[in-house]
Amino acid sequence: MAITRIILWLGNTFVLCAMLLAVTALFAAIMLEALPAVHFAAIAAAVGILGVLLIATTFNTPARETNADALIFLLSFWITVPGIAALPYLSLGVSESLSSAYFEAASAFTTTGASALDVDDLPRALLFWRALLQGFGGVCVATFAVVILAALNLAGTGIHRSLLFTLKKGELFERLIGIGRVIAGIYIFLACICFIAMVITGTPTFEALTLSLSAISTGGLTPRSGALANYVGPISAVVLGIFCMLGAMNIAIIWDVLRLRRLRNITILLGNYEHRGLFVIIGLLCLFGIIYVGASHAFTVIVESIYFVSTAGFDYNVIGLEMLPPVVLIAVALIGGSALSTAGGVKIIRMLLLFRHLATDMSRLTHPSRVVPVSFKGQHIPDRAFLSIWMYFFGYTLVFGLGVLALGATGLVFEDAVVTGAASLSNMGPLLSYVLPESSVTYAQFTDVQKLVSAIFMLIGRVEVLAVLILFTPSFWRQ
Repeated sequence: MAITRIILWLGNTFVLCAMLLAVTALFAAIMLEALPAVHFAAIAAAVGILGVLLIATTFNTPARETNADALIFLLSFWITVPGIAALPYLSLGVSESLSSAYFEAASAFTTTGASALDVDDLPRALLFWRALLQGFGGVCVATFAVVILAALNLAGTGIHRSLLFTLKKGELFERLIGIGRVIAGIYIFLACICFIAMVITGTPTFEALTLSLSAISTGGLTPRSGALANYVGPISAVVLGIFCMLGAMNIAIIWDVLRLRRLRNITILLGNYEHRGLFVIIGLLCLFGIIYVGASHAFTVIVESIYFVSTAGFDYNVIGLEMLPPVVLIAVALIGGSALSTAGGVKIIRMLLLFRHLATDMSRLTHPSRVVPVSFKGQHIPDRAFLSIWMYFFGYTLVFGLGVLALGATGLVFEDAVVTGAASLSNMGPLLSYVLPESSVTYAQFTDVQKLVSAIFMLIGRVEVLAVLILFTPSFWRQ
């Protein structure tokens, strides 16, 4: 195992985090928030120096890495960055403990959108830091899916593969930079359009900035407490919904549309099999919402359905999807968005493939001797290729069950443990406020242990559960 190469890239991670902290320090200075500016600048300097020292100790590092090295780096990256990102929460005194600060940072970085803080009491610099973390986290989610998870899944059905993924063995880390630049450029471009459109349609500038970063990353954290309708008009709400959907769509498809620079290629985006699944789920959720809430709240139901299916989970108005049965909302949250997107959950493409394989197996029960190949998008997929998806589904269910048990062991009642486990693993923190459990528990009432357990399952949801479970196999460590 190339330990020095992993340390080298962790050093680069520290330097990148230092740059983001420095950007936030500059923003705080522009906002005339002197104390946050000093704190962010000091943390940026310390983190940057530590990153440079880590890089300096790896002068003898190998030129290539294995898939195992990439997996170790992936897990180390997702654990380390929230630890760095938690420092401003502790330094500014908004979090009382390391567990609370780590929970807040992990929630923002994994684009989960859960928070125990009163946002109205936070300085704008910290609100910007949360939004920046969401944007950075969204880029990292898509980049790691395109590069590392695609490399680990070459023998499967290829749900992580795309035209962005062109790779020679041993070049995983090098491709992170190139692919990361492309994905970051796409998301920054989309966030800028969202910001401009929201400002033009009446949203205050700072709120438009933070919500744009939150929307394209499907993060769900807001710059003000309460419903969006208090400061976001109907047209801006629609704009926000459009970019939440773009965040939940396959980044490789979006890249193709932008690269070809033809308006007619928008039909590729809308006609994609997985994206049509998103639209169907939104339509069904809207139908259920109007039945339960009434046609008079149709607009709220429609925009909240878009937010919810994208796993951003913004609450637009007081009366909306909260009226639906909890089981419906939990199911939609666990399904999630598209592969190669910033959305969480199992991913729609996996569910579509599983149902297609299940239908084929049901047909074989009635005619055991019949040869029925599984067709998907005009291609025949061999049965062995579905093994990775069935394993993932089993692993996801197992981890979800373990999450409920762990949260229950910390003192949460069963219903609260189920909702919190689903919200954490599917990276959709607002699910807790949507479901409104009978105990009326909120993240602010969580203990440090409950926050830490929740943060752990947020991270597991982001690195894909099989990437975590494989660590418990002896063959991995023998390799």
